[in-house]
Amino acid sequence: MIDATEECTARCDVGLILAGQKAEHYEIASYGSMIALAKTLGYYEVAELLEPTLDEEKTADAKLTEIARTQAN
Repeated sequence: MIDATEECTARCDVGLILAGQKAEHYEIASYGSMIALAKTLGYYEVAELLEPTLDEEKTADAKLTEIARTQAN
C-alpha cells in the first residue's frame, strides 16, 4: 500500500487507514469468536478476560473511522 502511493498524500493516508481497519476487523472477528466459543464451552472466566481486548480493538477501529471521516476523506 505504501509503495503504491505517493508519500504524504491523502491517497496514502486512506490506504494506511484501510489496511489498519482490515486488521482491526480481523481481530474483532477473532476475539468475538473466541469469546463466543469460550462461553459455549462454559469458560466464562476466559471470555471475561478476552472482552477488554475486544473492546480495545473496537475502540481502535472507531478511531480509524473517525480519522478517515474528519481528516483523510
